[in-house]
Amino acid sequence: MMSNIDELHKNRFEIIREIKEMPHWVNGSVIESTRKQNGKEYPFYYLSQSIGGKTQTTYISAKQLDQFKTAVNNGLKLKSLMSELSLINIKLIKLEVSND
Repeated sequence: MMSNIDELHKNRFEIIREIKEMPHWVNGSVIESTRKQNGKEYPFYYLSQSIGGKTQTTYISAKQLDQFKTAVNNGLKLKSLMSELSLINIKLIKLEVSND
């Protein structure tokens, strides 16, 4: 039977493996909007990110839209994995220090 520390190390290893295998990811939000030009409305898309407390926007072509949406979802998954990893590290530090 695995000890609690062994189980935590196993979970930690699996999360790190999943992070390493994560395909392209970005932080931010994909914004879908329209612009008016010559009396007509045209769709346009951009990635909105907060970098150093400032909003940065990156234009996205319609052809790139799905890839950026996927990358944003991957970024959210990565944040979740990093939070899980942090909690495991906290538990491991506490357990390993109390076993010394």
